[in-house]
Amino acid sequence: MISKKLLAILIISLTSGVTLAHADDALPMAAPLGASAPLGSGSLFSGPYAGFKVGANVSNASGAYNKPTHTTVFPGFTLGYGFDVGSLMIGAEAFADLHHGSATFKDGGVDAKIGMPIGQIMPYARVGFTLDWPATRPHWGLGVEYAVTRNLGVAAEWTGDHTNSKNSSWNNNSFTVGMHYYFR
Repeated sequence: MISKKLLAILIISLTSGVTLAHADDALPMAAPLGASAPLGSGSLFSGPYAGFKVGANVSNASGAYNKPTHTTVFPGFTLGYGFDVGSLMIGAEAFADLHHGSATFKDGGVDAKIGMPIGQIMPYARVGFTLDWPATRPHWGLGVEYAVTRNLGVAAEWTGDHTNSKNSSWNNNSFTVGMHYYFR
């Protein structure tokens, strides 16, 4: 039941954010993206950033440690840096996902991130590793980010990880929405 409610909240949040971002007369804004100082040679997604996210973690463990599939709502934090390389954005992102009720409790790690900025939108993929109990394990995901302003982006993503450790099989899938602040 909670996963249906959370999915509805995530969809409404994403839809509302994109709708407001396109409604030029809905809210007063400081300046449109192109009206302020020139952006330079970088995309809207390059440079240092910090972020906050909220989401749902769907996890389970089977074997010696057995925890049935369940959903946990959690906050998370990100810190990253992106470089423009031709038409791509390549970067690294550290993350902390505080899903205490999941099969793996809290997760933190580092991912390489590659995206293709298309104006104010950037679809991306990420791959790296997660450090925490039960073991270090591969981490991967897909997402999309929308540049609301020159310094603020909203993102939605799915990430996952899996490991066989301590005579158990562990699975995590996280679905999040969040905001990034780019330091420019």
